[in-house]
Amino acid sequence: MTATTTKRHPIRGFFYGIVFGLGLALVAIGQKWAALGTWPPFILLIVGIIIGTVWSTYGPAKAPKGPDPTAPAPAPEPPVADPEPEASADAADAADAADDTPTDAEALET
Repeated sequence: MTATTTKRHPIRGFFYGIVFGLGLALVAIGQKWAALGTWPPFILLIVGIIIGTVWSTYGPAKAPKGPDPTAPAPAPEPPVADPEPEASADAADAADAADDTPTDAEALET
């Protein structure tokens, strides 16, 4: 039995953390909780990077895409045989069209 491994993306979390930290810093500046030229916006950016990286490394992972590799494959359905195939009109037309085409010998005579 094979175990499913979860793939983590800490580098992606780092970049998402930058965006999150910038958002936190802009909200803090917009709400006048911090001034633009001081250390708190920079500290909020660093906190956002840490939160994004930690969340992407240790947070809950998404469910894997595709079928479960441990589940057995469903059994294929047996083919259903038609006891008496009916002749269709298309098959009869195709047979008539095949009779109307000249053979090589007939084409050479003309």
